[in-house]
Amino acid sequence: MPRGHTFRTWDDYFIPGTSVLRNKFTGPGKPYGEPDPDKLRLMEEAFAHTRIQELRDNPIEGRFDYDHMKAIHRAIFQDVYEWAGQERIAPVGQFMTKDGHAYYGAGPHLTAAAEAEYAKLARKNLLRGLEPAEFVDQLAESWGEVDVIHFAREGNTRAQFVFFSQLVEQAGYRIDAAQFAPGAPLRDEFVQARFHSQDTGRNDRLAAALGQAITPFDRGPQAVQPGAETGSGLWRASYPQAASEATRQPPSASELQARGSGTYRAGRGGEATRSEGRT
Repeated sequence: MPRGHTFRTWDDYFIPGTSVLRNKFTGPGKPYGEPDPDKLRLMEEAFAHTRIQELRDNPIEGRFDYDHMKAIHRAIFQDVYEWAGQERIAPVGQFMTKDGHAYYGAGPHLTAAAEAEYAKLARKNLLRGLEPAEFVDQLAESWGEVDVIHFAREGNTRAQFVFFSQLVEQAGYRIDAAQFAPGAPLRDEFVQARFHSQDTGRNDRLAAALGQAITPFDRGPQAVQPGAETGSGLWRASYPQAASEATRQPPSASELQARGSGTYRAGRGGEATRSEGRT
C-alpha cells in the first residue's frame, strides 16, 4: 500500500473499486492490501488474538483517557491499518450507522464528546472505591457513552473491551470475559444492551448484563489476582464472531501461510464493508 495515504472522506478508507478497507497486507498485484475479505477475516482474527494476548500480559500504562484508548487501539491494529489509533475522519456532518443504530458523526463534535467522557472518568477517580452495585452502574454509564462515540473506523469493540477490562482491574474488580464469548449466555444480551444504550441513551440494560460478570477481587489465599484473565478469553469476548465459532481458536500465522494465503509484508490485516461492519 502506498505510504502516507491521506484519509479525508469515507471512500478514502477503501481499496479503490471495492468495499474492503485498505490494509497493510500488500504484495504483488496488491498495492492497497489484501482485497479478499475471507482471507483478511482470518488474518485479522489471528493477529488480533495475538495482540490482545500481548496486552493481557503487558497492559499499556495510561491515565484511562482518550489518548490511552487510542494507544490500545493502535497496539491491536498497528500492523493492520495505517490509521490505527486515530480518530475516524468520516462520515462528517451525519451520523454513522450500523444495523440501524446511530453513532456520532466525525469531526470536532466527536472529539469533544470523547474528551468529555474520559474527563468524567477522571473526575470519578476511575471508579475506585465504589461498592459493587454503584461500580457496575458507573461502568455501564461510561462504557455505553464511549461506545456510541465509536471513535475509530474499525475495531472499536475490541479496543473497548481491553480498555474497560483494564479499568475494572485497577478499581479492584474482575470481569469474567468468558461470559461474553460468542455462544455464552450473556453474549447476545451484552450486544443488545449496547444497542439499547445507543437508541435510548439509557445504560441500565448494559449495567444488568455487566453486573452478572463482574465481581470484586477476593483477597484470600486462593484469589484470582488482577491480570489472571487469559488473553484468549478476552479475545473471544471482544471479537464479534458467530456463536458457532465460540470455542474455535484463531489460526496462527504459520497456519495461514500453509493454507496458501500468500506472502505478505510484516503486518496483520482486516476488512470491513462500507457500513461500520465488524467492530
